[in-house]
Amino acid sequence: MSGIKRMTGYRYIDRVKTTDIITVLYMVVTALYMLVFGKMLEELLIPMIVRIVVITLVGILIFIESKRETSVLKFIHLFYPILLLTYFYGETAQFNHFIFSTNLDSIVYGWEDKLFGFQPSIEFSVRFHQHWFSELLHFGYFSYYLLTIGVSVTFFILRPALAEKVIFVIVTSFFIYYLVFIIFPVVGPQYYFSYPLNEIVDTGVFSRAVKLVQYYGEHPTGAFPSSHVGMIVIFLYLSYGNIRWLFWIIVPLFVLILMATVYLKAHYAVDVFAGVLSAPIVYFLSKMFYGQIQGKLNR
Repeated sequence: MSGIKRMTGYRYIDRVKTTDIITVLYMVVTALYMLVFGKMLEELLIPMIVRIVVITLVGILIFIESKRETSVLKFIHLFYPILLLTYFYGETAQFNHFIFSTNLDSIVYGWEDKLFGFQPSIEFSVRFHQHWFSELLHFGYFSYYLLTIGVSVTFFILRPALAEKVIFVIVTSFFIYYLVFIIFPVVGPQYYFSYPLNEIVDTGVFSRAVKLVQYYGEHPTGAFPSSHVGMIVIFLYLSYGNIRWLFWIIVPLFVLILMATVYLKAHYAVDVFAGVLSAPIVYFLSKMFYGQIQGKLNR
């Protein structure tokens, strides 16, 4: 009888993915953070309910897939953490004042002054105000919103054996950045500066598209380091040795995003440098976590 239970247990374990483990782990870690540092219980109610619901749905998904494996179920099981990233990013704006009561933009602002003697996020758009240039950088910035799902889907279709690892690295890298945002709250020029210094007046197609996405998906959080920059460097790492043509598509977008994050006042220039410098560390940690979790599941 115990042998039957053991086999049944392994059948469920075989359906558990590394992405399930890291997603649940992130939710548990942030839940503990909320309970330890949170000051008002009513603020924690919805995030806690979300965690209970997500963990329950993950368990149901594993159970269903153990009974019947289809390509649709496999796709959903791999990609649900990607779909949760926007929600978890928004949460960081709710949790990032548990330790520091105010944003730390004044510190980063001071770094800018010491390094450059001026604020690049202000001067850049003033000196290069041409409509075509603004649209080009807005296009680059908008492309970032498509890259996370685009890279993941491309690997799922063309390199299915690597899809889980790639999605794990992407999701885990985002989670690492989110933890930094929670502990080190910096909102960036678009929230820290006063009008009109905090925005660019432009009516192009991509500028309106960026504004629309920011209106519904952006939050006063996550400026330092720039996860936009850090993640696109990680996309370059992932694609270079596996799907070379994808790498060459991402390279020009990387250049545009480097400039756009500052031009659009989403980030300070030092955020960009920190994004580039942090990417190899975050990538290494994500790959290390994948190896450790994969090793545990395969025992």
